Amino acid sequence: MLLNAPGDLAHIPFDPLAPAVLADPYPFYAWLRSHDPVHWGHGGESERVPTRHGCWYITRHADAVALLKDDRFGREIDRVLPERNPLPPDPTAAAIVHEWMTLRDPPDHTHLRALVQRAFTPQMIERWEPRIAAVMDSLVAQARAQGEFDLIHDIAAPLPVVIVAEMLGVPPADAPRFTPWTRALAALIEFEQTPEIQAHGAAAMAELADYLRTIIAARRVAPQDDLISALLTPPDGDPPTEDELLGSCTQLLFGGNDPMAHLIGNAIWTLLHHPDQRAWLAAQPSVPLSAVDELMRYDSSVQMTFRYALSNVTWGGKTIKTGDLVAIVFGAANRDAAAFDRPDMLDLRRAPNRHLSLGQGIHYCMGASLARTEGRIVLGALTQAFPRLRLLDPQPAWQRTVAVRGLQRLPVAVA
Repeated sequence: MLLNAPGDLAHIPFDPLAPAVLADPYPFYAWLRSHDPVHWGHGGESERVPTRHGCWYITRHADAVALLKDDRFGREIDRVLPERNPLPPDPTAAAIVHEWMTLRDPPDHTHLRALVQRAFTPQMIERWEPRIAAVMDSLVAQARAQGEFDLIHDIAAPLPVVIVAEMLGVPPADAPRFTPWTRALAALIEFEQTPEIQAHGAAAMAELADYLRTIIAARRVAPQDDLISALLTPPDGDPPTEDELLGSCTQLLFGGNDPMAHLIGNAIWTLLHHPDQRAWLAAQPSVPLSAVDELMRYDSSVQMTFRYALSNVTWGGKTIKTGDLVAIVFGAANRDAAAFDRPDMLDLRRAPNRHLSLGQGIHYCMGASLARTEGRIVLGALTQAFPRLRLLDPQPAWQRTVAVRGLQRLPVAVA
């Protein structure tokens, strides 16, 4: 059954993949926050995904913050229920995905995060600002020459791919190869897991791992000023295993690319529908961070994150059983009137702004400074370069994904 209106939730479970929800989830979130803030809904239909039997959806801001800091919920359900294997079926892909810090709990999460955290301090990101601006200038020039272009394909997707690849130490000419690889990897942790998606993800992982092994081998012989070289010489003196190296690199590539691309796409889509806010932004000498944070809050590219219940937990009067999957819905929490004044209104000057789009607790986004910096530079460049930017398709299709919300395409014209 398809959802057509929020009132349908009174009779059937919430389905985040329903067409009406993909197009505009926020009315459905509002119904859940008001009527059933700890809601048992659909969790996918795949034979491989344990969520096929359902998923808890947490939609209130206070609940989301509390749950993200509660150690009764975690990522590694196989530690509690050994028969549950949340990893991809392909053994090579599984070995590398096992080392993604975002899928691990302490102490392994702590160790894996420490390997790369030093590359993402605000001071380190500041060093990258001129390069981000230069890449953006090049993309803008190409778009201007075209006159009409797809903002996702031509600007939003290439920028983070180039920057993260160069941070790792990948030759700039090879950066375009990473876009299809990272999209295939991101699909491995989405709800829909068909055999085709799994096979495509496994093939992408094998190709990417082979590519990275070549770069890693070269850095062992001749280290450079890049992240892969830094990973080979960790501060604690304990060299990472090859799977840890590959896990860190592949997660940074997919984790830093797809959400950032859709942060940009969603931000421009939002501004094009709010001409007053767009005009205010264009009048500023530089893009304030409040604008970046508000655009993250208003239509977050990271819509939800997931935890497993590691024991039986009573939450909001509901019994969440050991092994149940729990979705913390950032998109819903970010529109909670208990946490935000006029939450459905876009206000680029909003302060304070306690949005959850970058997470909370030990899994708080390590690339937060990079995301905000790229967002500020991109919005400034596009606002100044294309003051009359307009939509060519008033109803573009949204991706059929749950964790990340984003448009498949965003066709625009410069005048």
